[in-house]
Amino acid sequence: MARAMRPVVVLMLLATVLFVVDGILDHNYANQPIFDEYKGVGWTSFVFAIANLLMTLAVARGSERTLLGRIALSGFFILERPVTAFVLGDKPVASIAVHFATAVVELIILVGAIRVWRLGHSLVPADMDAMFSLDPAVMATPAMPIVEAPAAPAPRRSSGWLIGLLTLLLALVLVFDGVVADFVPGGRDWGLTGDSSGWLVYLFAVVILVVATRAVHGGSLAPRLLLALALIFFIERSFSPFALRVIDPVLLGLHGLAALIALALALATAAAIREGGDRQRAAHRTHSPAT
Repeated sequence: MARAMRPVVVLMLLATVLFVVDGILDHNYANQPIFDEYKGVGWTSFVFAIANLLMTLAVARGSERTLLGRIALSGFFILERPVTAFVLGDKPVASIAVHFATAVVELIILVGAIRVWRLGHSLVPADMDAMFSLDPAVMATPAMPIVEAPAAPAPRRSSGWLIGLLTLLLALVLVFDGVVADFVPGGRDWGLTGDSSGWLVYLFAVVILVVATRAVHGGSLAPRLLLALALIFFIERSFSPFALRVIDPVLLGLHGLAALIALALALATAAAIREGGDRQRAAHRTHSPAT
């Protein structure tokens, strides 16, 4: 496992360097106070670098939850890097190239991390986090190959209720955000860029509800997709007020509330995934022949 994990960690460190390089290039080109550059979000490249470095250290120490979170972030960065190369204003050619290089690196990280995660779950270890660790001092329990893979169990009733409640609250806050922003029949114009794109919160609400409805009934893909969406919405709700220059206190409060609920949903979903994985591994041990 360590051999498979090591290239992924190295690429995460490379992505951290690329975020820093992009932030420096943008800052030198804009030649403005760092919190005023590129509609007030130019500084986020340095935040992404710090967050990525911390997640890399956690993944290297053997954290399955952090690895899942990093997989979700890779999906976000694959979209965010090419888009922000153009939509935030003029950038130097070198900065645009770094944006796209980072997106390519993130794509490789995504594929590699999913491969490592699937490899880890093809075994039945006593400690899944220990299997993902690069620290040789962390000894993983010898694993047994899976003989028969039963279907992924649904989250326990308490976990399902919590995920459902948090998803419903998030959807309601998103819809209320759209109403307060006057994206209603007869209200402001609807579009795909800038201030006119605020109606997309309705689409966000529908998507998160559909995915959550499937996730609470079990399966392997839907809960992980819900985790990825929750993390993406957490980042989007946290930083979109800076990009769109939102100054209305009610809208700012709704953005902050949605970000907190999305983070809570991500944590609840990650816990349910881990809980389901533990039960599935227990089922594997029960159905596996004695050696």
